[in-house]
Amino acid sequence: MNNDILNIGSRREVFWDDTMIDTEETTTVFRLHEPVQRECVLTFDKPWSKSSGDATYNTVLQDGNLYRMYTRVTGNVAYAESTDGIHWEQPSLGISEFEGSRDNPLLIDQTDPEQHFGFDGFRPFIDENPDCLPDERYKAMADDGNQVFVFVSPDGLHWKNRGPLKITGHFDSMNTLFYNKQTETYQAFIRDFHPNGDPSCTIWTRDIRFTESKDLYPEGKKPWPLPKQLRYDNGTDWQMYINSIMKYHRADHVYIGFPSRYVQRGKWTPNYDELCGSESRRKRVDTMNDTRYGLAISDTLFMTSRDGLNWKRYPEAFVRPGPEHPTNWMYGSVYFSNGLIETKSAHPGCDDELSFYCAENRWSDKPAQIYRYTIRMDGFVSQFAPYPEANLVTKPFIFEGKDLYANLSTSAYGNMRFRLRDMDGNKIESCETFGDSTDRRIRFNGDVAAFAGKPVVLSVNMCDADLYSIIFR
Repeated sequence: MNNDILNIGSRREVFWDDTMIDTEETTTVFRLHEPVQRECVLTFDKPWSKSSGDATYNTVLQDGNLYRMYTRVTGNVAYAESTDGIHWEQPSLGISEFEGSRDNPLLIDQTDPEQHFGFDGFRPFIDENPDCLPDERYKAMADDGNQVFVFVSPDGLHWKNRGPLKITGHFDSMNTLFYNKQTETYQAFIRDFHPNGDPSCTIWTRDIRFTESKDLYPEGKKPWPLPKQLRYDNGTDWQMYINSIMKYHRADHVYIGFPSRYVQRGKWTPNYDELCGSESRRKRVDTMNDTRYGLAISDTLFMTSRDGLNWKRYPEAFVRPGPEHPTNWMYGSVYFSNGLIETKSAHPGCDDELSFYCAENRWSDKPAQIYRYTIRMDGFVSQFAPYPEANLVTKPFIFEGKDLYANLSTSAYGNMRFRLRDMDGNKIESCETFGDSTDRRIRFNGDVAAFAGKPVVLSVNMCDADLYSIIFR
């Protein structure tokens, strides 16, 4: 059997890159989709969190039936929890003293000299390493701008600084660490810089780098392997700020990332006078003595990878700063959370959605607020067919299962027709398929199970339709 044939078993396959796609035969196109802004879930208006720079970096994770949110606030970390991902509460934890009181949701005891330093990023995760100690089930990568540290916790609330990691980099902003069950390694995605290619320019370019290690703390106090700069299919050398890289939980052999693209124009132009918040923009330049606080703006991109090093990065913004108001279109706009969770749709009876979170009101006199955003399951990118038709053709692959399910969307007139064939020319075809479902069973005129375990090709004739993912089961 050809070892190059992809064996997908019964795992979900997404169509965000060309791993599954025969690009010479396919006429559908990649279409990037945008999330929808929903409600404000948290407002940071208490004394311990009144800085407008608060709530910049967020992490959300699911822990059984509980959702947890961790937010950087003025050198500390604020905690919130939810049972549905929509309604959030910040419990009083009694851990950290602030202005003489422990009635707050702060996690780090700043009176303990072994724990406290000026946090920039603090990114928790649940360690899936089977050898993980129970008292260290929760871990977090933190940084003070100069080096990265690991904090550990038995319950996600009480944290202890375990010490610095020997990783080379420049660490301000949110760095990411998690355990990858497929590779059985800890993987880190960290901030660094490189020359921008113009010898006359002294401004270096922010980038994202990748390194991995079997152990957090290698024997003999050895350093982690030297991080490698991520490789993108799009060669534009943009400034990459936070990375928000994670494994996609519905297809955990795939990585996704929501990097912030930092854009700083060379000088003040008349457009800045017309842009929202121009007076406060000029004031920031004068008071902070740094033009980037007036000139810089940011948006969020979407990217995906199969190995963590080589990425398909979509050049169009996944999230734009949005319609202008006094507290957006600035440096730090639309920094998305690290982590996705599944939430109920606002429309009863509809499929569940993915929720993630974003802070607003940075560099303003308003309290920071966190808004929820949603997108359909697997809905970041689809294979799109306009009217009258286009065809998606896969590379040969092997599957397990007796039925094909698809995440798809069509117009009322639009439709899809699926065909499954093996290398001997045997084939089955589906009936006309239309609708909008994240888990539609495809009805064929034959037995799907008869094609399991051997190389097959799937082709889909599509009209005014989007295909997001497939799974056999």
